[in-house]
Amino acid sequence: MPTVANRQIISLEGINLQRINIQFIVFLIACLLIVAACTNTGTGETPPTQTAVSTPTTATNSDPTASPAEITANTTQPPEATAANTAVPTEPAPTPVGVVELPGATVPPGFSFVKFADIFRPTGLTFDAAGRLFVTSFDGTVHILQDVDGDGRSDSDVQFAAGFSTPLGITLRPNSNDVYVSSTGQITLLRDENRDDVADVRETLVSGLPTGLHQNDNLKFGADGWLYMGIGSTCDVCDEADDRSATIMRFNVDSGESEIIAIGLRNPYDLAFHPATGDLFATDNGRDDLGLGSPFEELNHIVVGGNYGWPGCWNDGEGSDCAETETAVAFFDAHASANGLDFYTGDAFPAEYQNNAFVAIFGTFLTDGVPTGVARVQLSPSGESYTGTVSWFAQWPDARPLPLIAGPDGAIYVGDYLNSVIYRISYGN
Repeated sequence: MPTVANRQIISLEGINLQRINIQFIVFLIACLLIVAACTNTGTGETPPTQTAVSTPTTATNSDPTASPAEITANTTQPPEATAANTAVPTEPAPTPVGVVELPGATVPPGFSFVKFADIFRPTGLTFDAAGRLFVTSFDGTVHILQDVDGDGRSDSDVQFAAGFSTPLGITLRPNSNDVYVSSTGQITLLRDENRDDVADVRETLVSGLPTGLHQNDNLKFGADGWLYMGIGSTCDVCDEADDRSATIMRFNVDSGESEIIAIGLRNPYDLAFHPATGDLFATDNGRDDLGLGSPFEELNHIVVGGNYGWPGCWNDGEGSDCAETETAVAFFDAHASANGLDFYTGDAFPAEYQNNAFVAIFGTFLTDGVPTGVARVQLSPSGESYTGTVSWFAQWPDARPLPLIAGPDGAIYVGDYLNSVIYRISYGN
């Protein structure tokens, strides 16, 4: 029989074994709890199933003499493609079949070129909120053209007003029916109060603007509510007596205030605001006394206080008076007469045309062989300004394009001054 001392020793050893067993059991329970936690979100919900993606990895090989073939054999390979994990490529939209009505006209694949309307020597274009096209004509009239049946051609022509001296521009004030016309030396407000499509209110907003070889050109409202307009020089090369000549100006149509915002522009026929940035751009036509190869016509990014070089600086820093002048963002052929200007903001053209500038290239009577048509300018930011890439968008025989506008229907409208036609260029029909 063991002694008390022995029993005490045995009892103490039993207690130690029990503690070991309890710790082991606690350890097992903790492991089970950890495993349970790994399969539970903590909210009682089953976590979403993740799709395993096998990524090829380069195998490590402790044998420095292993061949490339052996290392490749030890590399984890991606799973074979299956219908479940292979993305089906999206088929590109087919190019539509365009309709080109005028023999010899060229446009990019998928585009249509049709005659929208006959009108005598169109000079300015603008749309109202109802999608009607207002047109100024060299004969001093203003017309409203409308495509009533939606076939892409005008079937209604109403004379809205008459009696203007060489109207070269027209625009509507946003959120109103007020029509503003730029004609020789003045800006006129027209309003149709009884809604019969004939102006019954006619007010002179601005008069006495300088005129000569050129006059005031097209006009458009800015986001600030002011009316912006280009004013041409009175001569080919001279020192102007009136500071407003060869400038871009803006007018507050409510208060009558006006100011010059840019100078040195011989004939800024049209202007437009970039739809994404709000920056102002204007076309310009250079002097005629430097020969047939110079200067190039321009598209300019207009900055407040900017000097664009005329008459002493042209092209990219040529001339004797180029200090602190702005260089054009894009150039066109010498004497090609860059005129109508607008940005494309519709969604009917392919995406790469979004926010492109389109310019009507009138051509010159100084010589033969200068290409005419509609040019496309793709602008890229460059520091605080832009650089432009120029290409032809549309050309046709005997073209003399002057006014141009992007329509609310996603088409581009261009007036052929010499042929007394307005053409509509659309993607598809």
